[in-house]
Amino acid sequence: MSGYIIYHYNILDKERINELGPLSLPILEKFGGELVVGSSVTRLEGSPYSHMVVYKFDSNEKAIAFYESKESKELSKLRHEITEGFVVYVPEYSNV
Repeated sequence: MSGYIIYHYNILDKERINELGPLSLPILEKFGGELVVGSSVTRLEGSPYSHMVVYKFDSNEKAIAFYESKESKELSKLRHEITEGFVVYVPEYSNV
């Protein structure tokens, strides 16, 4: 069953935001993930955050391993300097 890591955020430093993508892609590749959403969003209700990135992994274990990896934790330091928001893990829906 697939697992997703979702970053929902506002950009604090527009001059540095383009640093994140190139640094995150090798980590994503290492854990077999794929970028499925990476764009600004239109708020219809609730959350004030304006951007979202969604990574999909073949398994829940790979999604969690990606997020908890040393490389991802290092990158999160930069992300916290450049953005404000939150990160969630979402397992694929199953009605079984």
